[in-house]
Amino acid sequence: MSLDPSLAPAQPPRGRPWAAKALKALPAGPAAGVARTVLRAVLLAFEAVERRAAWLLLRLGWPVRVHPFSGFGTGGWALLGGRVLVEAPPRVGDARSSRWAVLRSNLLPFLSVEVPGARVRVTLGEREVMARADREGYLQVRLEDLHLPPGRHQVTLTPVRPAGKPALGVVHVPDPAADVAVVSDVDDTIVDSGIAHGLGATLRTMLLQEQSTRVPLTGAPELYRALAQGTPGTVERPFFYLSTSPWNLVGYLQGFLTRHRFPDGPLVLTDWGPGADSLLRVSSRTHKLSTLRQLAQALPHSRFVLIGDSGQQDPAIYADFCAEHPGRVLAVYIRRAGTAGDQRVEQAERLLDEAGVPFVLAEDTDAMLRHAVELGLVAPS
Repeated sequence: MSLDPSLAPAQPPRGRPWAAKALKALPAGPAAGVARTVLRAVLLAFEAVERRAAWLLLRLGWPVRVHPFSGFGTGGWALLGGRVLVEAPPRVGDARSSRWAVLRSNLLPFLSVEVPGARVRVTLGEREVMARADREGYLQVRLEDLHLPPGRHQVTLTPVRPAGKPALGVVHVPDPAADVAVVSDVDDTIVDSGIAHGLGATLRTMLLQEQSTRVPLTGAPELYRALAQGTPGTVERPFFYLSTSPWNLVGYLQGFLTRHRFPDGPLVLTDWGPGADSLLRVSSRTHKLSTLRQLAQALPHSRFVLIGDSGQQDPAIYADFCAEHPGRVLAVYIRRAGTAGDQRVEQAERLLDEAGVPFVLAEDTDAMLRHAVELGLVAPS
């Protein structure tokens, strides 16, 4: 299977400072002139403060670490990413029972200090390249002319300038014989974010609940393992976890998936901060639909099973993708997360019916699993 590396799942932006992206997001016209000038000054000053903070922390002896993002590739190429950060030294003692300690632990990934322009040595098998982080500390590396069999491949990312300890990442290579790929949302699809119970519940879940105590929604790991295994005689199917969660949470999410035995697969997250169409982050629609389009081109022989929830825009995004790519989607499974999105779900259901794509809206995974068995995607238990 020969794939174009440019069509691999989107990784964090590089080479475009976030101040420039924020300025681009402002509307055009004379009225925006003053706002542009002020915002440019504020953002560039903030960027300078961040660079100075990184320099000072490094002088104080704080360690540098690369946070790898799970990569994706084929037998001939691989695309992977990461972020270079200055990390606080480990705290002495165990204060897990303290609510403040839990809050601090949950906030810490968002209080990162990136190292702009860091040099990192990337090693995959016998290949070794030097990569340079962009002004937000992000790395995006593409290795070509490889010979990788299907499976997981370990990558070593070593900070060279400034120097730091090596970090281990993973590149996932799908089996070219797999004719089905699964793409799943994360929040409220496999783990409860609390959104169905309002903003207060969401904030309590994010800030005051220990991440290690969070559990998957009932039946999700079993459904996903069944979809990965398929029916007798099929090869293991690739999984992609597509979420608008920020890259700051990549470590927690990877640990969650591993701890609860979800199928291996790349996490495709977003960069929270000024973007081309938003001052907070790229929109859910833009992020997810563009990644699905890239996967459709990168895996031309695969059909897709799409899994999401009703709390955001997953039904509409999946319906649009099905309309754009007739015959490429085997089923759409949506977990009901409250009633706020019922109207969007009904509209998406009509579009999916017109496209001839099977659709299941369910409170839990039992109905999804039964439907997958009926379609022949999963072997009967």
